[in-house]
Amino acid sequence: MHLVTFERSSDHNAQDDAGTLGQAAMGFESLEPVRPGSRRLGAVLSVGSYAGWVVDLNRALAIKLAYDDVGAPEVEANSAVPSDMLSFLRLGPTALKTAKMALDFAIDTLDCYNAPDFLRAGVVEPASRVRLCAPLPRPGKIIGASDEDLTPDSSDSENRAAPGLFLKASSAVIGPDDEIVLSANAHRVCFQGALAAVIGVRTRNVAVAEALGCVAGYCAANDVSSLDLEDESVGRSCDTFAPLGPWLVTADEVPDPGDLGVRAVVSGDVVQLSRTKEMRFSIAQIIAHASTIMALEAGDVILVGAPSGAEVAVKQKRWIRDGDLVEVEVESLGKLRNYVTSARSD
Repeated sequence: MHLVTFERSSDHNAQDDAGTLGQAAMGFESLEPVRPGSRRLGAVLSVGSYAGWVVDLNRALAIKLAYDDVGAPEVEANSAVPSDMLSFLRLGPTALKTAKMALDFAIDTLDCYNAPDFLRAGVVEPASRVRLCAPLPRPGKIIGASDEDLTPDSSDSENRAAPGLFLKASSAVIGPDDEIVLSANAHRVCFQGALAAVIGVRTRNVAVAEALGCVAGYCAANDVSSLDLEDESVGRSCDTFAPLGPWLVTADEVPDPGDLGVRAVVSGDVVQLSRTKEMRFSIAQIIAHASTIMALEAGDVILVGAPSGAEVAVKQKRWIRDGDLVEVEVESLGKLRNYVTSARSD
């Protein structure tokens, strides 16, 4: 599945939701309308006539339960597949299976005579009527690992026995098409395209061989950092410095995250082109090492830096600046686009 967090546009008619669903599923007349602007858990359809459209998974499940004559279907749906991504992930693999069932039900129903009811009810929305947010707008924590240090005079990274780790504030997260905002004193800001692994189950001291089994899914990420600040974690934690997206691809659809292409482009210039297999430490090694230091919980994000990212910017002094368009594309995971702007004074 390609999981997303999305907001409906203001032209969605929430008043139609309850009435349409009441007609489509007996006993469902009391469904609370979904308000435009509220964030919802969804999945992007990848094939068929509705490719690119978004299914509201909680809503699809509620209708399925109503069709199956389950008592209090909305309550059951909220419990099994919450509309919030973090709450959803913390329910573990069972919630993923239930969400897949709801998605399959929606796909099958769209091919039937009552598909228009699904559209009017907001179970499925066209891409033009939704705004994609970061798949995980506020992770539990963000742990990063990089194959190279950001400072040009570093000399010990080649001799490391374990990956160097850093923390990044979860408040730095933004989504696709959101702006990376540079503060007035940010003059040396670089980035590296990265693979983000999102943890799906709580784990501590996991073995390397079992580490990937703890991952719920993967997405593209942009690890932005200001070298104007002496503390590395602070420099990486400025607001808007952690773009994620455009969706979270579940682990079952990423058979080999250890060999994915990573490409980054700044205003038309390719500045990063590498594969995750070129990293000094594998994704499994990074997760296993991080779990020896702290417990990893569902909804935590592990940023796995790809080679030749920030290193190029530092050596060439190619800092991102106001007006730049930064694009990070990870093979099989989609493209993440963000414009860069300077902070505006109030």
